[in-house]
Amino acid sequence: MSEWDIFYGPNAGYALELYERYQRDPASVDAETRAIFERMRPLPDSAVNGVNGANGSSNGATATVATPRPITGATAQDTHDVVKVVLAARMARSIREFGHLAARIDPLGGAPPGDPMLDPATHGLTEADLEALPATIVWPAAGPEAGSCRDALDRLRAIYCGAIGYDFDHVQNYTERNWLHEIVEAGAHWESLDAGEQRDLLERLSAVEGFEHYLHTTFPGQKRFSIEGLDMLVPMLDELIRAAAETGAKEVLLGMAHRGRLNVLAHILGKPYAAILSEFHLAPNKDLVPSEGSMGINYGWTGDVKYHLGARRTLREGVPATIQLTMANNPSHL
Repeated sequence: MSEWDIFYGPNAGYALELYERYQRDPASVDAETRAIFERMRPLPDSAVNGVNGANGSSNGATATVATPRPITGATAQDTHDVVKVVLAARMARSIREFGHLAARIDPLGGAPPGDPMLDPATHGLTEADLEALPATIVWPAAGPEAGSCRDALDRLRAIYCGAIGYDFDHVQNYTERNWLHEIVEAGAHWESLDAGEQRDLLERLSAVEGFEHYLHTTFPGQKRFSIEGLDMLVPMLDELIRAAAETGAKEVLLGMAHRGRLNVLAHILGKPYAAILSEFHLAPNKDLVPSEGSMGINYGWTGDVKYHLGARRTLREGVPATIQLTMANNPSHL
């Protein structure tokens, strides 16, 4: 048992950084820390890459720091393992932060950009190093049955290097952020789709995209608050409404701004395409419907009134129980 064994993860890296400062100038560390370091034997000329290295940069650069000799009574292997633990922990963090750069999301099959921080060699690690460490070193929640550190890192790659990205490190509340990490890494939200479900999802997204494309090409001069880039909103609302009906909810009330509103009206509220398209054209009572802040008649096209209108629908198909859907009117600046 070495005194270094009380350090792990970032704490071990900090302790090694202090030791490096002590080597350069003993007076640069406090007296108690200096007393511990004085009990160590002289270091060999060799060094270990990476403990104070790239700090998350994507250029793959690493710094070299000296590896302290173990405190009297410990073996050299103990200290070597501590360094490897720090390097492995840093690699796990790199996968969580930069894994999206290795995601294969190009529909034409192009290679992802990747990042050197996802490569064990960048951290000064080999496959044998990772195989020798337990999975709990980098992923305590994985449990003792998770296998080696290499197995744990492979599982993290499957989570963070896939087509779904996660971005919640900006969450300031520790409890909320930790809950999100646990949910993502436990795979509790994963649901595999069979071939039929995948086909249904593709058809749903195709309808969303096709409607938006038609509006763009047919009414090019119109102000348009497109759903493009948020196409998955419609399938997500499908799932939320189904789940609400399953838990006994009788009504779902949607409050929504302009962007994507027409697509939700068409595909969630069931508003006919003809009704939506008619609102792009001149209405006889246009002078009674304010648009763009004007009460005057605008021959040829209306303004954005179509984005202010709501709808109601009683949904019976595709849900466990009948449920009432309501899209509230959105008068906006009017």
